[in-house]
Amino acid sequence: MLAAIIGSLASPVAAGAATLKPCESTGSNGPKAELAGQLSLAPSRATRRAWRRSGLSQSLIKPASGLTGRPTFNVAAAKYGKSTAKVTLKGGIRLSRGKRSFPIRRLQVFAPAGKPALLRARVGRSFIAMFKVKGGKRSFNAREGELSRVGIARLTVAGARVINRKLDTAPGKLRAGTAWGYFNLYSLYKLTEGDGPTGEVPEIPPVKTEPAGADKVTTAATIKWYVRDTFIDYVASGVGRGDGVYAEGGATTDAPSGPDNLVYSFNFPFSSGWTVPETVGSPENSLIKASGTVGFRFCRNTINFTVADPEVEINGDRDSRLIFHVNGTDGTAFPNQRAVMVKLLPSRAQSHNVTPLGGNEFRVSYEKIPGFIPAEATGVFAGFYPAYRPDFEGQDPRPDRFGFFSIAYDYTTVP
Repeated sequence: MLAAIIGSLASPVAAGAATLKPCESTGSNGPKAELAGQLSLAPSRATRRAWRRSGLSQSLIKPASGLTGRPTFNVAAAKYGKSTAKVTLKGGIRLSRGKRSFPIRRLQVFAPAGKPALLRARVGRSFIAMFKVKGGKRSFNAREGELSRVGIARLTVAGARVINRKLDTAPGKLRAGTAWGYFNLYSLYKLTEGDGPTGEVPEIPPVKTEPAGADKVTTAATIKWYVRDTFIDYVASGVGRGDGVYAEGGATTDAPSGPDNLVYSFNFPFSSGWTVPETVGSPENSLIKASGTVGFRFCRNTINFTVADPEVEINGDRDSRLIFHVNGTDGTAFPNQRAVMVKLLPSRAQSHNVTPLGGNEFRVSYEKIPGFIPAEATGVFAGFYPAYRPDFEGQDPRPDRFGFFSIAYDYTTVP
């Protein structure tokens, strides 16, 4: 989101040559977004009795919290339409019965005026309306950007069906209409005029030096960047002309996916590279360069920038990273220069293989290396995303993950 957040195909082009047009409605000193709020979903005694009858238990998926004594989910994004507000929440719920369990993630509240609210969530690969909020009231202050909705959240037919099926609750099946808890949502989303971007520009990283005797990378079958889902969702919530994501200069988008049919991953064509294969006691040392440009634009919140010509540096968890040429305008004003965007942890890739291709040729592949924002790059994102901490050992760093990166390349050993 660069400094704005304090809350297709063509031949390859030079870095920064992508389409980067200022947002006419905002200018370089456009508004800033203030985002806050939370949902508490507190089970009543009757709810807990229903859970006991069905043998169910509920736990929270971080960053959801129960420190206040009530399950609480902070607001991740908000979009106020003419008649319906959409509020996306952080964290989730895990339901269990005996050895069975399943997560309910990506909670989204749809709160239309004068009608019951719906709490939708992702279960597996599908989005389901899990709860309907009845009773209580909805309050909305457009000037202050404040929305509140209270009431009783009750299981929908679809919600009861999926819980009963996944947890095999017979004979104590949950029924549609079962009260799940007291629903209390407060969401603040307010735009205020600002004085322009305040994000710090990081130092330009040095170009990785090719060591003597390195093997030549001849081609790359995959150079794919999976961007953090919530960031894509946020950019896609813009409704202005030209808002959203785009790829050009040889970069391509994968097919849209998810409930909102959005693009979450991008591919870049291979340019050049070298590698020193891993050996016992020494990690792989590689540099893979690619071309192409990806842009992100959300004029209402002054997000307007491109990233181009990725450089993938792999050398163990400590020194692996993803470098782009970054170029921005409006509230994301950023000089057209190289910058470290993502820290990579190759040891945590979903898979890693080295495959002989015959003779002196080999293929190296990494599937979904997790990426994080390194400390030196937090200024690029105006501090909105926390920096990766080396003390993650023994912990689950997924809440701070900024997507994944996959790469597969061939190299020829030096005789």
